[in-house]
Amino acid sequence: MENAQASLLDRLIDENPGQSNEPVQYRLLTVKRLRAFVVRDLENLLNSRRNVAVVPSECHETSRSVLTYGLKDFTTRSPDSTQALTEIRKEVEKTISIFEPRLKNVKVAFETSNEHERRLSFRISAILVVDPIREPVTFDTYFDSARKEYVISS
Repeated sequence: MENAQASLLDRLIDENPGQSNEPVQYRLLTVKRLRAFVVRDLENLLNSRRNVAVVPSECHETSRSVLTYGLKDFTTRSPDSTQALTEIRKEVEKTISIFEPRLKNVKVAFETSNEHERRLSFRISAILVVDPIREPVTFDTYFDSARKEYVISS
């Protein structure tokens, strides 16, 4: 089984501050642990709301900065609208492609739900690329309207 080096942020997070030496499993990640970290980071990304509505064209670098981190707020949009679903799908794909460099070829497909279920569900498909690992991944995701947040089933 191949292992990948943990990201800088994951290596800096001290899950056990009482232990002076970090075990190897915190520096090298299995695919399963790497997926768990990606799920955590994707949920943080999808549940962050972008404050900048429009980036001026002369500030093209701003579109990849912390000012535009997260999604537009779609909580007032109806999931019954084809136009809204298309906009949400494109926005999620674009946002993940910009802010989650471990995922390549990101595609979002909406799941059909029964008529009594008022839940926006979709599947994120991509290629997880962290040298030496290159593996197709899918994340089943839904918007929890009660908590007003995206949840990824791992």
